[in-house]
Amino acid sequence: MRYWKPEDIFESMCAHCGQPVEFFKDDLKRRCPACGKDTLNPKNDLACAAWCKSAAQCLEELGRKS
Repeated sequence: MRYWKPEDIFESMCAHCGQPVEFFKDDLKRRCPACGKDTLNPKNDLACAAWCKSAAQCLEELGRKS
């Protein structure tokens, strides 16, 4: 975090209730403080799923299919 820029911490709207959720650039998902449901980081690039041996497990935890 020492070399992070201000834009590395941002807000995005919850996909479930529309309330703002604060994200750090390395978050995969965060729990919405308003509705309590998990919201995926919209700026996260899951391109690593193409080569990572743990991709199936990771994507399953995020609720996505590989």
